[in-house]
Amino acid sequence: MKDRDTDKVELHKLPIRPMQIKGEIKMVPVAELKSGKMDTSIEISDAVVAFLDILGFSERKDDTDIENCLLDFSGPLILASRKYSDVRFNIFSDCAFVSSSQDNADDLLSSIRFAFAEWVSDGILVRGGIAKGTYREINSAAQKMASNNTVCSIFSGSAVVNAVKLEGNSPGALLFTNDKCAEFYNKNYGEPIFSLSELKIIGWSDEIGPLFCFAGLSILRLLKLLSLSLDNESVRLLSLKFINNIQFSHAITSDKFFPWSIISIILSSPVISPSIRKKFLNALKANEDDIYKLNKEDTDHWFNRQDVQFLIASADMDSSIPTSPILSDMINVNKNKLT
Repeated sequence: MKDRDTDKVELHKLPIRPMQIKGEIKMVPVAELKSGKMDTSIEISDAVVAFLDILGFSERKDDTDIENCLLDFSGPLILASRKYSDVRFNIFSDCAFVSSSQDNADDLLSSIRFAFAEWVSDGILVRGGIAKGTYREINSAAQKMASNNTVCSIFSGSAVVNAVKLEGNSPGALLFTNDKCAEFYNKNYGEPIFSLSELKIIGWSDEIGPLFCFAGLSILRLLKLLSLSLDNESVRLLSLKFINNIQFSHAITSDKFFPWSIISIILSSPVISPSIRKKFLNALKANEDDIYKLNKEDTDHWFNRQDVQFLIASADMDSSIPTSPILSDMINVNKNKLT
């Protein structure tokens, strides 16, 4: 490149030069070129891989919320890794890959279900994709030279690619899968497969406790979102995720009053305005008769639990949704009712 003023060749235009390595430079025949891959690399030709990601993490604003969220996200996976030594866990920031051979696919799903239950109890909603295919962890020759300031985790394979695609294109904090993986779990373990439009879902829990937290968080955060009177495509897509969470909770449990009992309790709060109540019911495509036909006996076993107040407080801790007075007001209302 020529300098415009002097018409001379300018060799160094950038003030900071690349790092220099001292040593001999020589030509190597093409036949002797190597990729640097070590023989100790892990390769699984018949793997199951799950990719997990915290919903709304990039929108969180509060530093304390971000730090606590990351710690609560990684903790259950680390605990699971201590029990299931044949399952591999790669955790980085708000994401994780969990993988195993298909011979240990039951342990993999067991660890994910444990983690999901722990996450919702901490107020964290996580979306996952799970797929079958190939999996490789690559150890390179360069890693042998790595110093303490280097963290390197290199993995690839068809199961990795498909799990990421399933997670990225799916609406809801659910465990999405494809035909191949769904058939595998159904045929080999009798796992029921749920459908959402053309998407397939492997249920992460059928226990009423975790589902209470999961449905309750989704209901409360949907109300919080609707109360902000925002009207754009991002809000619509986020609302759809919460709606799918609620509908999944209803589909997976045999309790005919669930989650309508929780909805009835929350919507009956005096801090929920008629307009927000109407927007919420319209979003669920439900009407007030469906919700309020529940009698006192139907809802007492939810209303008397101290978990309701904790649930409201937990739902308001997520800084990915702008602050709304509704949930903080509901804490005080429910505190008075529960004492």
